[in-house]
Order: sequence, then C-alpha cells, then structure tokens
Amino acid sequence: MNICINTLSISHLASREGIGFEQALAKCFEKGIRNLELDEPNSGGREQVLQFFNEIRNNGGNVAVLNLRLNLLGGDVKSNEKYLNDVKNWIKFCGENGCKVLRLRATPVDRETYCEKDFKLLYRNLLNILSSAEKNNVEISISTDKAAFSDMDRLAAMIEDIGSETIGLTLDSESFSRLDEKMLEKLVPLVNHVTVSEACLKNLEKSILEKVIRILRTKAYDGYVSLQLKEACSMEELSSYVDTIRRMTAP
Repeated sequence: MNICINTLSISHLASREGIGFEQALAKCFEKGIRNLELDEPNSGGREQVLQFFNEIRNNGGNVAVLNLRLNLLGGDVKSNEKYLNDVKNWIKFCGENGCKVLRLRATPVDRETYCEKDFKLLYRNLLNILSSAEKNNVEISISTDKAAFSDMDRLAAMIEDIGSETIGLTLDSESFSRLDEKMLEKLVPLVNHVTVSEACLKNLEKSILEKVIRILRTKAYDGYVSLQLKEACSMEELSSYVDTIRRMTAP
C-alpha cells in the first residue's frame, strides 16, 4: 500500500503553521510522503490543475490521484458528446502527467439513493470511457458517497461485470460503518483507492479502520491510502496520523 496526502490537508497544515503551501509541501516530503491527491480547484479548469501538477513536480512530488467534480450520473456520456469528450480529455491529461488514479463522482441527481435508472446510466457511462482509461493506463475510481450503500451488491456486481482492473471503487473511511465484514470482503477486490479522515484516526477504538486495512492487506491491495484532513492541524499531528497509517499498512 502507498500513502498519499490530499492537497487540501496540506493547505490546512500551512494555515495552522502560518507558512506557505510550498513550505508545507516540503515538510510533508520530509516525512517521506511524496505522492499527493489533488482536488480539482473551484476555478481555472485544466490550466489551473496543470499549474498545481507542475508546482508539485518542481518541488519533488507527484500527483498520484486527481479528484474531479465530474459526476458520471450528471450527464449521459453516451448521448452527450461534449460531456464524453470532457471526461476523456481528463483521462488523457492524467495519462500524460503520470497520474495513476482519476476519481469521478457517481452520485444521483436530486436523490439520496440509487434507482434502476442510475445503475443503468452508470454502467453505460463506464463502458463508454473504459477504452480511453485502458489506453492511457489510468484507473477510474468511483466515489459514491452514501447514495449507493442501500444496494452495494448491485454496484459490486456491475464492476465485476465490466471486468477491467481499470474500473474500481473508492473506499471512504466515513462509510466503513455502513458496511458489514461480509460486504467489505466482497468490495475489497474492487477497491482501487482508499481515503482516511482525521476523525477516523482520532477515534481508532470506535472505528473499524484497522480491520479494513487488515482485509486490504490480506487481499494484496497495492493502491493508495489517502490521508484527508478537514481541519487545520500541526505538523506533529500530521506526523502522528502518517505514522499510524504506516503502522497499519506495514507488511
């Protein structure tokens, strides 16, 4: 397993320490963490993202995961050529810039749970971008939030039916409690990205994070585990979180 840090977490660190982003970045690199997950900025589009890629590269790091706001249930890729091209252009962008994982949302519009129409649309859209992802050697990781948890068996069956290691799921630590051990065992082979929040790390005795990591290790998961902080933290706190994840993911 590889540890990476979300760029928003680095911004929180910079804010707490009263330093610039590059200085905070350097402090993370000193901890041996050079792989980052980049959230798409609110403005600037692909040019702004490329600027972040270059800044991180110039400082000795690497953007391993790009998290976009694009929603695979927000437009019909098959019938909307502009939408399809946008997704494929981002996939190509990742391939050209050494980014291994592209996270895309798959959350229903105006609903809290999936319906049959959502499953069919997601399946069709994933098939439409599959060849582009395989060609550019980029893994697509689907972020479902809580919307799909009412029917995870169906979602898992869909990913299995597509049958490509290029398409997988993001496993979010905030969703662990919604999954029993049997479902976790079923989902882990389909997971290609994991996120861990500071809330989960602060309350290890109440979370099942260690159990999840143990299952991931058993299934030989070799993807990224991304630390995502929602609050400002000190370098000491960040170091403690990283050391905890390292301890749990060590062979």
